Amino acid sequence: MSRVGLHVTRTGARGTRRGTVVAVHGMMESGPTLQAAADGWAADGWEVLAPDLRGHGRSPRWDPADELHPGDRLTEDLLAVLDDLDGDAHPGTTGPLVLFGHSAGGGVAAAAAAQRPERVAGVLLEDPFWRLPVTPHQDRAVAEQAYEDLVARQSLSLSGLEVRGGVAHPGWDPRELPAWARAQHDADPVLVRNGDVIPTPPWPDLVRGLVAAEVDVLVVTGGVAPEVGMTARHRRMLAGCGARLAVVDGASHFVRRDAPERFAAISGKFLARALGPAGSRLASPSSGHDPQG
Repeated sequence: MSRVGLHVTRTGARGTRRGTVVAVHGMMESGPTLQAAADGWAADGWEVLAPDLRGHGRSPRWDPADELHPGDRLTEDLLAVLDDLDGDAHPGTTGPLVLFGHSAGGGVAAAAAAQRPERVAGVLLEDPFWRLPVTPHQDRAVAEQAYEDLVARQSLSLSGLEVRGGVAHPGWDPRELPAWARAQHDADPVLVRNGDVIPTPPWPDLVRGLVAAEVDVLVVTGGVAPEVGMTARHRRMLAGCGARLAVVDGASHFVRRDAPERFAAISGKFLARALGPAGSRLASPSSGHDPQG
């Protein structure tokens, strides 16, 4: 549990600890929905901390009276988790710190890293939720539809929701579905209906600032349009900001679930790069890693 009350799922590194990954889930998910990725990173020696964002999982519910922009509140919460790493909450943390974020969690991870660039070696983003034109606000009709869809899913039993998830995503590993269904049940409809979960600092400025601070930024996106957030314009802007990009053909917004082996290879190479010259030797030339990863 973080000092702001966020529930944190911790996956211990196997063998010698090389560093720490703080992994941030997307909207209507939770820390446990990242367990498959966390297990792979832990097998490579990374301690993985996966907080449930406010309004998700076992963390506090959303306070509609909170006057801070929701995306900025989520960022402040994540900063508290990062600051806990320097205290007694997670003693013994060593090695580089990498932030991972998916969808809305990607935007929050980038915003938090931009406030602590001296502490972060890399930012790995899975199809982050960044709108164009650049804005910290969600389209109201989209937010209302997301709210209605969530309420409908929450009316189902967990087993029924797992079945629905399997039908909607037949390519996903069935072992992903229980945590996904539980996260849907635990998501706070109040936050989903608000929808303004993109932090207020413009995301191109965040990326440029991180790159200028020599923080490695890699965006991993799918190639299945329109089921991805990173459009051609996003990709051009990311390149102009100095970020690196890996496109996984055949994957949608959920790259790590649609193409788990490709995602594992790309993220594994990224983490090895975060370790510096010694870590780069961990990535074998024959490992199948994406050259952009």
